[in-house]
Amino acid sequence: MKVALIFALACLAPIVAWGDEEVILDPLAPHHSFPHFWEQMFGSGRAILTLRDSYRKDLRTVKAATDFHYVRFHAILHDEIGVYDEDRHGKAVYNFSYVDQIYDGLLENGVRPFVEISFMPRKLAARQAVHSFKYHPIVAPPRDYAKWDALISAFAAHLIDRYGIDEVAQWYFEVWNEPNLDFWAGTPAQASYFTLYDHTAKALKGVNAALRVGGPSTAQAAWVGAFIRHASDNHVPLDFVSTHVYANDKAEDVFATHEKIPRADMVCRAAVKVRNEVKASPRPELPIIVVSASDDARTMRQALAFGAQSFVSKSADAATIGDIVLAYETIAGEAQAERKPLAHHIAHLAVHGFLHLLGYDHVRKKDAETMEEIERDVLQRLSIPDPYRRAANV
Repeated sequence: MKVALIFALACLAPIVAWGDEEVILDPLAPHHSFPHFWEQMFGSGRAILTLRDSYRKDLRTVKAATDFHYVRFHAILHDEIGVYDEDRHGKAVYNFSYVDQIYDGLLENGVRPFVEISFMPRKLAARQAVHSFKYHPIVAPPRDYAKWDALISAFAAHLIDRYGIDEVAQWYFEVWNEPNLDFWAGTPAQASYFTLYDHTAKALKGVNAALRVGGPSTAQAAWVGAFIRHASDNHVPLDFVSTHVYANDKAEDVFATHEKIPRADMVCRAAVKVRNEVKASPRPELPIIVVSASDDARTMRQALAFGAQSFVSKSADAATIGDIVLAYETIAGEAQAERKPLAHHIAHLAVHGFLHLLGYDHVRKKDAETMEEIERDVLQRLSIPDPYRRAANV
C-alpha cells in the first residue's frame, strides 16, 4: 500500500505544475520515507462501541489497509462507561474498568486513542442538559469544579499507572466536542467553555507535564483565534489546536459572510482560515488538527488537504507541503456503496488530495476534468480502475 502510493505521487511528475514553479518527482532518485498524513487518525462514533467484536474487526481491517495511528470518539466519561459515581455522602467513586477495556482493545491492535474528554457524568452535572443524540449525553458544565478537577486528575493518573507515561505522553487529550453548538450548555458558551478547558488542562498537566492537551474542538472552524489568545494571556497549557468543519456548513457560520461556497470548497477554505488564525496568534507554532466524521457521506468525499503544521509531521528529513486527512466512516461507507476495495478508494483520495496541495481544484467544469484526467492516469499505473467510471455505474 505505501509503495503503491509513493509510486502514485511519482507518476504525477510529468504532468503537474504549480504556478510558475514546476514540481519534479524522480522515482529513481535517492528516497526516504513518505509520511502518510491522510492515514493517521480516524473519527469513530462513541467510546462504548469499541467494545464490540465487529468494531475491533473493522479496526484491524483499516489498520492493515492504512496503518493509521489514532482514533477519536465521543463520550469516554458518559455514564454508560461507568467512570463516575458518588456514594450517599456525596464522595466521588471512580471505576475505570470499561476505560481499560476500551483502551486495551485499541493498543492491542496498534492504535492509540485521541482522547476526547466528554461528556458530563450525570451526578457531576450542574443540570440535566441532555443532548438529542440517541445515547443522550449530558452536555452541562460540572456543578463542582473541584470534583471535576479531581476526576480528570484521577483519570490521567490511572492511565499513566496502567500504560506508563512514555505511552500516554504520545496520546492527545482534547477537551470536549463542539462547544460552540448544542453539545455545550454552559452560558455564555465561549467563556464557560474556556473555564472548562482551563480546569481540565491544568488538572492534566498537574498529573504530568508531558501529557498533551488541546481544544477548542469546535465545529464551523470557530473560536480558534480567541481560544489561543485566552490560553496565552492566562498562561493556560495548550499543546495543539483542534477544530473541524462540515462541507455543508453555511458561510455565515464559518466566515461571517453571505457567500455561496460550494461544498467542494468549504472544508479546504475553512482549514486555510484556521491556519491563518494560528499563524497570526501569539502561538503560531501550534499544530493544527482538523478531523470529524460527516453526517452526509457526499459532503466529505473530497480529501481535506491544507498547508499547515500538523501533529503527524515530525520528520526532520521529509519536505512537507501540507496535510491530507480522511474520515474513515465516510470513505469506508463510500467504498462499500460503490463496491470498490477500500485500499483503492484511499489511494484515489490520496492522489486527489495531493493535487489540491499542488494548487488544482474542481470548482469549474474544465478544471474538474483536468484533475480527473490526472487521477485516472496515476491510478491506471497502479492497476486501479477508473474511479469515476465505477462511481457512475453504481
